[in-house]
Formats: sequence, C-alpha cells, structure tokens
Amino acid sequence: MKELSLFEELFQSVEGNTEKLSGMLSRAALDVPSLKYETRVPQLEYMCLIMENMVLTKKPRARIYAGFQKLSRAVDPVLERFFQMAEFCEGVTIFGENDKAMPKHDGVEYISLPPRHKLTREWFLVVQAPTMKQMMVAYDMDGFGKLEVEEERNFKGVKSIHPAVVDRAAALLEELAQSRLTV
Repeated sequence: MKELSLFEELFQSVEGNTEKLSGMLSRAALDVPSLKYETRVPQLEYMCLIMENMVLTKKPRARIYAGFQKLSRAVDPVLERFFQMAEFCEGVTIFGENDKAMPKHDGVEYISLPPRHKLTREWFLVVQAPTMKQMMVAYDMDGFGKLEVEEERNFKGVKSIHPAVVDRAAALLEELAQSRLTV
C-alpha cells in the first residue's frame, strides 16, 4: 500500500501559529476557518463530534473520510453516527489498522492499514461536498500503549474549511484507497 501522512502533507499548507487546546473547548474556539493546534484525545473527540453533527444536521451529498488509527477505535456511538451519515452521503471510508472485525454497512468501506503505516499515527476526519468542506487531522505524538491512560495522548494537528486544503486531503485519501486495489 502507498505510504501517506495526511498530517505531513497538510500541516504547512495552513497559516498561523500552533495553539494549545485544553479543557472544555467552546464551539467559538473551533469556529475559525483554519487552526493549527496541540491537544489531547477529549478535545479531538469534541472537534470531530461537532463536525459529525454538522453533517448529520445538514445532510450534504458528501464523501466522508475518517481515520481512527486502529479500526477498534471506531466504536459506538461514533460508528453509529458514521452509519447514519452513510444513509445520505455519497460514501464513507474509514481507515485504520485492522485490529478488529468491523460490522458491514451499505455505503461504508473500511481500508485496512498495514502496521506502522504513517496513517496509523494519525486521527482525521474529512468532509467533502459542494456545500460543505471541512477537515481535521492530528498526529499522535505519543502513540498507543505508551501512556497509562490512552486519553492523555498528545496530538498536533490542523483543521480547515478552506476548499483547496479539504479537496487536497480528500484527493490524497481517495488515491490511497484506490491504490490498495492495484497492489
């Protein structure tokens, strides 16, 4: 499978200084066109929840790409939200190291990443639609199994609603998904 780091490809394309996000995030703190950040798991979960809820509320004809590092991290209720999105979106593609059998669902495709693939250190969500473009990607600076409490892992990332950044993220992930079919 082709090697790809969405973080490496996109971090420098977003201008600005890196901000530390901690504690309870306000929606206003995330409601900016672009943001470079350092944070932990709870803040990433909240950032993704906001993005997922926007998709579920507005129901765009989107392509959704999500990366959970390991497929086992895509658990209920998160997975149920992606199943709901698949009902009206053009497709949902979930990437991760294949460490768990995943339930089948129409409109959802799982891309199994080999161990040590760069994307197994990244958490991302990309929403690409004519009426909605948003993405976030975060690099896991600690890695799984290094900390006693996994939720305390540190991440560095970027989020953006700029069409060029979102379209580039979607194109890179779509190319990776297609490359596994030709290998």
